[in-house]
Amino acid sequence: MKLSKLLTLMFLLAPLLAASDDQVVKAEPGTINGSVYCDQNQDGKCDCEEGGLKDIHIQIFSEHCGGTAMQTIHTDKEGNFSFHIPEPGQYFVMVDLDYVCGGRVPTTSVCQEVVLAAGETVTLIPFGYSSIGQ
Repeated sequence: MKLSKLLTLMFLLAPLLAASDDQVVKAEPGTINGSVYCDQNQDGKCDCEEGGLKDIHIQIFSEHCGGTAMQTIHTDKEGNFSFHIPEPGQYFVMVDLDYVCGGRVPTTSVCQEVVLAAGETVTLIPFGYSSIGQ
């Protein structure tokens, strides 16, 4: 009787024991979306008539804003951007101020912190910029 229970247990555990160490379950990737716009009235809010800024460099960091970026992308023609993140965790997204052209100054925060869960999509508060003297 004990032998049959042992054989049954071994039969049930065999698939688990056969799994190799390289079969690690990976987290589902997440996405961080955002945009950069021309804040014409300098109120720090994206109004419908205020257009997006294209070709603005956006950086993502794992520890804080600044230092060595994990990745740098640029906004599309409507001012939108999207990071596809393979691992959940804490990230910092920042507009690269060296690439905000036309004498623009920020009207919102230039860095935003994100805590991303596996498979989650987070949309950031839009980054606003206004021309000097506007």
